[in-house]
Amino acid sequence: MSDDFDFVPRLGKIRSKGKAKTQLKRLKRVVAKGRLGSRGRKGLPPGAVRHAGRGKVQAALARHWSSQQARRVIVKVHIARASPTGVAGFAKHVAYIRRDGAGREGERGKLYDRSVDEADAKAFNNRADEDRRQFRLIVSPEDADQMKDLTRFTREFISQVEKDLGRRLDWVAANHHDTGQPHVHIVIRGGNTRNGELLIDRKYITRGFRARAQELVTRELGQRRLREMAAARSNEAEREALTAIDHDIAARLSDGRYTPESERGGLSRFDGALVNRRLRFLRTLDLARRREDGRWTLKEGWQETLRALGRRGDIVRSLANLEGRKIDASRLHALPRDLNSGGEVLGQLAATLPGDELRNGTTALIEGLDGRVWSIEMTEQEAAQLPKPGGIVSVGRKAVEPKPADITIAAIAERNGGVYSDELHEATDPSSSPAFRLAHKRRLEALRRLGVVDRNVHGTWAVPSNFEERALQAEATKHGLAIDVRSWLPVEALAERHAETWLDQIDTDVLDGATGPFADELRKLLSIRKVWLRTEGYTLDQTGQPTAEDAERLKRTEFEKAMKTEGARMELSFAYPESWSEFSGTYSQHVELAQGRFAVITGRDRYTLVPASHRNAVWLGREVTLNRTGNSFQWQIGKSRSVSR
Repeated sequence: MSDDFDFVPRLGKIRSKGKAKTQLKRLKRVVAKGRLGSRGRKGLPPGAVRHAGRGKVQAALARHWSSQQARRVIVKVHIARASPTGVAGFAKHVAYIRRDGAGREGERGKLYDRSVDEADAKAFNNRADEDRRQFRLIVSPEDADQMKDLTRFTREFISQVEKDLGRRLDWVAANHHDTGQPHVHIVIRGGNTRNGELLIDRKYITRGFRARAQELVTRELGQRRLREMAAARSNEAEREALTAIDHDIAARLSDGRYTPESERGGLSRFDGALVNRRLRFLRTLDLARRREDGRWTLKEGWQETLRALGRRGDIVRSLANLEGRKIDASRLHALPRDLNSGGEVLGQLAATLPGDELRNGTTALIEGLDGRVWSIEMTEQEAAQLPKPGGIVSVGRKAVEPKPADITIAAIAERNGGVYSDELHEATDPSSSPAFRLAHKRRLEALRRLGVVDRNVHGTWAVPSNFEERALQAEATKHGLAIDVRSWLPVEALAERHAETWLDQIDTDVLDGATGPFADELRKLLSIRKVWLRTEGYTLDQTGQPTAEDAERLKRTEFEKAMKTEGARMELSFAYPESWSEFSGTYSQHVELAQGRFAVITGRDRYTLVPASHRNAVWLGREVTLNRTGNSFQWQIGKSRSVSR
């Protein structure tokens, strides 16, 4: 497959014969083919997607494909890379978009492609087994509810994208109706060096996809009339979510303050009135305050708060279709990813909902002892640590310590009127090396991308007075969650269980002042548990918990029961950890007990049970070798093996 050259038109002089016309024909041929030049392609690192990708010409023309009256479409794109362990994440995403509850009637999402309405997910994943990347798209037309057929729209959209890129794409898609806005998930294979990698120009990713989608929706529904445009924008003025009006406000902020357009100009009279309405609404949300001089001050983090409110609306709609335990939406509170979140959230995992859909994210709903239902956004890796709904978890932010570089930068800036530079650093600390000062500039550049500092024209940096606090908050947003599973089993299953349970270990002081349904249920279950323990002949200490001897007996009873159950299922004998120093076998499955999660390691003629953690849970289905030292186990990983579960 050959690539065309990069083409820059050179028009001839006025009244020159034929040259301009020839160049124009040449440009049209390049646009029709939709291919990019190969210049700049050499030397790209493996997996890189740079400006030398397909769709470069079409991206440059994207602004001509749509207008202000075109139907609005949101397109989100994520380029997923194959991890060092393989492309398992690619298959997970295909399964993710097919999840239960995504269909129009709450059914499982249906996968389709260019020709069939029920595509074979396994076959698609097998074709992508050696791919280096995967393109994930979410296409959400604003007027999707008025469109006749999202599936037909998706096929026409991909067909046009193929013409733009000059290449046939291998893709699958699924329509989702589990939010207030119907949308389409599209997965495109990225290929590899053997079968041809798919490189897409970054401007086509940011502009071209959206422009083509807008073109198709506008063709079906017609252009937006001025009245529709005004009504849609007016509806955003009092919406509990981040809107286009908020982006206008953010673009015109100066030192966190907004000056009304009547005093400054720059917006139309209609847009200026909408901004004022929006600011008054934000004041009701305690996100904006009007000053005596007529200017407005926006609360720090106001945009993140609005994003969380918009996400809350999607959660409320999902709760309406949630089976099982009903959750009062009025008790929902979002746990922000910042430093001021405060402590940990201890409670029962009420439900898990889709989160960041491009990255297989999860929103966990935890019913806390404070009466609130906390919604917590988690990555795919964090959500893998959770028990099934009903289990007890503690979730908090990982500790963040100030970086020495931030302390140094703040000290230098404070002495120099809020300015930092390489020269000022050298003057303050003459013994510092160029490499040491370069590390500080790299840190400032990273913080600039997070909006903490500003870079001036002459190579200096504007450092705010609260720099250390803001840097710490920015660092906290990048840190993950600390997740501790207190009980893998539902709390209601613990009251009369022959095991040492979380109910036997809980500090009853945490119930002092606790309110809400979960706290009330927990008090009731604790009373039942104490009565049951006494009835079964166990001795309780002064705190109402089993004595150490009885607690050990309860643990042993539960473990032996699980051991017999697994032995009968597999028809294998059990190898007690005390009887071996090394054990090899297949990590076949998990066993979740009240005392924790255990890994079932199946050998040739026997099996064993050892404690499992989220770190080694990813090795399910692989051959492992365990080395025991006292009560600790060292894991060594072998080959992968398919496991029937």
